[in-house]
Amino acid sequence: MLGSTSREMLYRELGNTGERVSAIGLGGWHIGLKHVDEELGIRIVRAAIDRGITFMDNCWDYNDGVSETRMGKALRDSYRDKVFLMTKIDGRSKQAAAKQIDESLQRLQVDCIPHSALQNVASNTTYVLTAMSKYKY
Repeated sequence: MLGSTSREMLYRELGNTGERVSAIGLGGWHIGLKHVDEELGIRIVRAAIDRGITFMDNCWDYNDGVSETRMGKALRDSYRDKVFLMTKIDGRSKQAAAKQIDESLQRLQVDCIPHSALQNVASNTTYVLTAMSKYKY
């Protein structure tokens, strides 16, 4: 068997992190859309968690940061402890990467983001990796 189940949700280890996450994740882009009010966005995130989804994905520029802000609010009240949080940056420069990470931390209301993916990465990523010291993996 590739993973274990709980309440019919399939879970797997995430790479070599030792973290166990749901095989299905919730992307944050849609919770920040203009026609989705904040209350609904928060309910979507919490309903997913209540149903066993533990992998939350977002990005610093989804809907001008509204998606991360709403996810941060949804993860209050002990919901944060139930999920593996990921966000993405583009890292086009050292300054941009650092700014994107700091803004994501503030909007998501966390001190550290467990995982990040780099999008549209410049060819020299040394500065991005340095800026990523606020990431766990």
